[in-house]
Amino acid sequence: MEGSTSDDLDETDKINVVPLADLSLVLLIIMMLLSPLAMSSMIRVETPKVDKVKAAKTVNKIPDPLLVRITKAGITLNNNPVESVDFLGEQIGIKLRDEPDRSVIVAADDTVQVGEVVHVLDVAKQHGADKISLLKGTQGT
Repeated sequence: MEGSTSDDLDETDKINVVPLADLSLVLLIIMMLLSPLAMSSMIRVETPKVDKVKAAKTVNKIPDPLLVRITKAGITLNNNPVESVDFLGEQIGIKLRDEPDRSVIVAADDTVQVGEVVHVLDVAKQHGADKISLLKGTQGT
């Protein structure tokens, strides 16, 4: 009898791993099938309305800059000839009162003296231009 009980104990000491592996694989497959369904039902995306997008674009619109070109022939503001530097300053002041965020871009030919460019920059600054830029390498027409 003692011999037969030791044989029974030897067989019960061994754990059959195959059913455990089968169960874990079945549970894994079930979780893989259910997880996309659970995730798709949880995500809510609110798309913006077209009217709101158009309104946001118009609010953030950057105004066009004022282009001052200095050539031997004279001074132009946005391709319109200007009689004098004082008149240029008045025109810049008027346009900046309407839209104070506009920048002023000054472009000069290589033949124009630096003093004339500096004078135009000073006049633009005196008439309210906060954003002034120089454009390099322009040719007179």
